[in-house]
Amino acid sequence: FDAWSVCMAITLGTFGSGLDVESIVKALVDADIAPKTNSLDRKETSLKAELSAVGTLKSALSALDTSLTALSDGTAFDSISIDAPAAVSILQTGSPAAGQYSIEVDNLAASQVLATTGYASSSTVVGSGTLTLSIGDPTYAGDATSGSYTGFSPASGKTATITLDNTNNTVSGIRDAVNAANIGITASLVVDGAQTRLLFVADDSGADTAISITTNDAGLSGLRHGYSSGESPAFVSNLTEARSPKDASFKLNGLALTNSSNKITGLVDGLDFTLKKTTTSAESILIAKDIAGVEEKVKSFVDAYNSYQTTLSSLMDYTDAAGALSGDSTARRIQSAIRNQTTGQLGLSGNAFSAISDMGVTSDQYGKLSLKSADFQSALSANPNDMRTFFSGAITVSGLADNTDATGLADLLKASIDTYINTSTGMLVSRETRIDGAIDDIADDRLDVVARMQSLEERYTKQFTAMDTLVGQLQGTSDFLTNQMDAIKAAANR
Repeated sequence: FDAWSVCMAITLGTFGSGLDVESIVKALVDADIAPKTNSLDRKETSLKAELSAVGTLKSALSALDTSLTALSDGTAFDSISIDAPAAVSILQTGSPAAGQYSIEVDNLAASQVLATTGYASSSTVVGSGTLTLSIGDPTYAGDATSGSYTGFSPASGKTATITLDNTNNTVSGIRDAVNAANIGITASLVVDGAQTRLLFVADDSGADTAISITTNDAGLSGLRHGYSSGESPAFVSNLTEARSPKDASFKLNGLALTNSSNKITGLVDGLDFTLKKTTTSAESILIAKDIAGVEEKVKSFVDAYNSYQTTLSSLMDYTDAAGALSGDSTARRIQSAIRNQTTGQLGLSGNAFSAISDMGVTSDQYGKLSLKSADFQSALSANPNDMRTFFSGAITVSGLADNTDATGLADLLKASIDTYINTSTGMLVSRETRIDGAIDDIADDRLDVVARMQSLEERYTKQFTAMDTLVGQLQGTSDFLTNQMDAIKAAANR
């Protein structure tokens, strides 16, 4: 193009015929593109609404699936109520049998505590040499359970010899060296008036966790508390025993028992006990099935089912703004399958319950469930094992993770829900993938529309620019001829 042509192209519509070429081109392009764009917009809106609806349904089914977990594996029926005195705390760790127990705590387990005499400060030099520290099992004279050792057996891996010199022979240096030995003795400093004392504490409680500290260096004799069969006297202690090592002693249902720790794992099958304080007489412990706890688990399932049902009904309702699954065959199939399985007959041979309606859970005409507490608790109290089997399946010893088979209502429902929401093979997950793909295709279609729009703009612009230029030229010729005729007429009239 020459400079004039470029200028004409840039100032389209300014020169030539005066036509508004830009507006004309835009109107023609819009007329061609608008139907395609509107169609893609409608399709994308519909797909996004469907995708949102499928996600909402999947979320509701997932919540329903979660509510079934404790019913499926039977843990809901292991819930117990524990009424224990202040002398003991009890933690459920398994499936204990209901029952009543008595407990009498005579002594609590304790770890040994030894204290040195007072030093002027933490930086006071105690002495140099070697200390041998051990944790082990002491013996005492006669029936005594504290005081002088008449024998000592170190525990395996619980002995250390530390060397004290001018880098660590102070009160605080000895503390740090003992702690660094890491054999089950913790050293600390305590302020006693104007003086500082070293405290040695066995990390574990029990009669067989006594501390032995021996040395052959006179400067460290103030730290000695130990037994040596080759010396006389065999036992030397220059420390104060602030607390002696003890086992816990107690009676459960009259049976005398001991334990090295106040926490007793599995004292009763499925229960851990922690002794808190001594008692003056036997006190009662009551372990009972937690009927209210079981009811709460079933009610959680009922609430989750009703929430799912409300969500699905809204998604399928063509009069509802959220009804993106109205007339959807998959939604109808899910609704029918879950409802029939939930309220139908289970058919467990010999079981007191064949349907949830037998235990006070009823369904109304809209598919909503309701639980009548009195009826449910009565049914549970009368047949607790049958109710467990109804929801969780029969107990088996085949090595399954939850020791029940998959014949219970909760198992069957979870299996059905899994076919819809499984992350790899679920029907709804696959549908989400297909919808995402369709939305991506629309994005590609929009690029095609943009390309067509640009092509049309270029073609129409060229056509109307050429026409505008031609009309301008014709208009210029017309003006020239008119001016010539006017000039001839003027000359003739002179």
